[in-house]
Amino acid sequence: MTINDFAFACAVDESPAYFTYEKETMLVIQSKVHSKSGMSDFEKIQPFMEGLISHETIHVVTKKLEGAATSDSIDDLEIIVRRDGGNYQVTLNNILFAEDASGIVTP
Repeated sequence: MTINDFAFACAVDESPAYFTYEKETMLVIQSKVHSKSGMSDFEKIQPFMEGLISHETIHVVTKKLEGAATSDSIDDLEIIVRRDGGNYQVTLNNILFAEDASGIVTP
C-alpha cells in the first residue's frame, strides 16, 4: 500500500518539474523547458528523495483509506514554522522545511 515503483516523464506544457503519483507509482515529471535545454531538474532534489517518497506514500495510503478528496487536501494544510528567528507560513509538504525524511513539516 505504499510507493513501490517510479516512472519518469517530461511535461508537455510549461509547468515546472513536479512529483505526483498514480496508484502506487511515483511519477517524476521533468519540465519541458529544462528537458529541451539539456538541464536536469532532478539533481537539485536528490537530497530530498526520501521525503518526497514519504509524502507521496502518505497520499497513496490516505487515498485508499479515506478517498481522493481527503488525500488531495493534505497539500492544502498550512502551519506556522519558526526557523532561524523567523516565522514562516508553509504547507505541510514544503520539503525545504521538513526536518526528517518523512517529508512532513512540523512546528
